[in-house]
Amino acid sequence: MNCAIAIQYLPMDATSDEETCRIVDEVIAYIDSTGVDYYVGPFETTIEGSYDLCMEILKNCQLVGAKAGCNSMMTYAKIDFRPNADVMSTEHKIGKYHETDSEFAPASPSAVA
Repeated sequence: MNCAIAIQYLPMDATSDEETCRIVDEVIAYIDSTGVDYYVGPFETTIEGSYDLCMEILKNCQLVGAKAGCNSMMTYAKIDFRPNADVMSTEHKIGKYHETDSEFAPASPSAVA
């Protein structure tokens, strides 16, 4: 995994919090459908994978939001890319703060055996 992108997708023409959440939820559902590792935070969603795949997903987030009815959007992206090495994973960066989350919890001894 040589790329991680933090994506903040903002539907600018949503008329209510519920509509904002509906559109953002559709973008997150698209991200989920791609099969990449991702982490949803309160302000952005971080995806991890190959550079080409992550950039394709970033591009498609705009199209998914438009298909969901958004006609004006802003997307902010933070891109971590290492062409010849792996980037640090989200688990490595924040896993210690989420030890009770099944996504980040260390494997139990019985699960390892």
